[in-house]
Amino acid sequence: MICVPLVGPNMKKALADIPSAEALADIIELRLDLIESPDLPALLKNLSKPCIVTNRTKVEGGQFRGTEEDRVSVLRQAMDLEVDYIDIESSTPREYLQPILEAKGKTKTILSYHNFTNTMEDLNPLYEIMCELAGDVIKIATYAQHLSDNIKIFKLLQRARKEGKALIALGMGEKGEISRILSPLFGGLLTFGSLESGKETAPGQIPARVLRDIYRVNLPRPSFKIYGVIGNPVAKSMGYLIHNRAFNEIDSPDIYVPFLVDNAEKFFAEFADLFAGLSVTMPFKEDLAPLLNKVDSMAQKIGAINTVVREGEAWVGYNTDCSGALQALQEQIELKGKKVLIIGAGGTAKAIGFGVVEVGAQLTVTYNRNRQKGEDLAQVLNCDLVSIREIGERSFDVVINCSPVGMHPNTGETPLSSRHLKPGMVVFDSVYNPPETRLIREAKQAGCTVIPGTELFLNQAVGQFELWTDGKAPRDAMREVLMERIRQS
Repeated sequence: MICVPLVGPNMKKALADIPSAEALADIIELRLDLIESPDLPALLKNLSKPCIVTNRTKVEGGQFRGTEEDRVSVLRQAMDLEVDYIDIESSTPREYLQPILEAKGKTKTILSYHNFTNTMEDLNPLYEIMCELAGDVIKIATYAQHLSDNIKIFKLLQRARKEGKALIALGMGEKGEISRILSPLFGGLLTFGSLESGKETAPGQIPARVLRDIYRVNLPRPSFKIYGVIGNPVAKSMGYLIHNRAFNEIDSPDIYVPFLVDNAEKFFAEFADLFAGLSVTMPFKEDLAPLLNKVDSMAQKIGAINTVVREGEAWVGYNTDCSGALQALQEQIELKGKKVLIIGAGGTAKAIGFGVVEVGAQLTVTYNRNRQKGEDLAQVLNCDLVSIREIGERSFDVVINCSPVGMHPNTGETPLSSRHLKPGMVVFDSVYNPPETRLIREAKQAGCTVIPGTELFLNQAVGQFELWTDGKAPRDAMREVLMERIRQS
């Protein structure tokens, strides 16, 4: 279930938010401590979905400032009104807590524990103590200082499911986000999703629309595989949009999540049993090879991996940046024997450079300010090197921009003057935001065949998906969500 908290800040706004919240939620949480002068009967009158009534103190992450007796009296009122659930903290003084837990009636109690500092090494003793009390549901929310704290949460959820105990268990903070996505899949009663960005009631809370429409956390999943991206940072990665849409399109229960990783070796040691495949982004593309059982020959040459696949018992690394670029190019031109210029000397230039050399193109790389970086790449690729200022003296069949020049927000820039663009030339820009860069626009005007960066991004994502699933990727659906996200950015 997805629970959407109503946070006010006043009755007028809380009442106005109810229709939007109910459109997304399976259950509503009325955060009375965040609503000025809350009128509980009026709120309940306007609700059609089940609800949880919560009245949290500042110590527990809320805003209620009155006495404990006053705070608990609000929960008693909710029970008298026969709400579906009330949430009461395990830190509540026993003289107030016990009567609530032992009360008989239609309202179920959620006994909650919050730790906004860390996640203890072993959650089991806490869980066992809370099980001894009379609450109908246990809620444990702890701050995830490390990604591995999520593993503790997942194991506790699996234990509770085996024991038939209703449990809500979540990690707070950026490194706990995957628990907010995956906890319902591991047997958690519910997860909390904000009505919109800015209305979170705890750190790391994800918008309910994202949980429902992208991660499909309410989808019944008797079995499923977990995929994801590892990197640092991963917040701006679009993989979760594209791959989850692809899984949805083929009616697969599998799911793709972001893993914010500090140490790749530690991640593999702790999470290897959890995931079935990975996308890899910076800073780990060049560090993964020693952690894998096998690396594809092209990825080995490039020295960078962007895709990890479980093949039997082995972990295998691939580079779909290279194969994705070659696919886009070869749909437009036979590369063998053609003169190709690559602008840039970073990881993308290296990956694509190896690919075009492999198929027999005559490669030249260029540099602007950093001659040493350009020389290093030319030496690795065994190709010619020219300064950007010397390009006018040469002619090329294909130009590939692998630099970030022209990327949003610097959309007025171009890596290559339009005077170097000739009719019949193929111009490929690896920049995908905006979809039509200045380079692509001017190349069209010059009569060139153009390949926008969205083709590279799409091809590498399609390549990853097909390596993981051993099936055909829903390319059109993946393209649709990619273009939609770029338009929104």
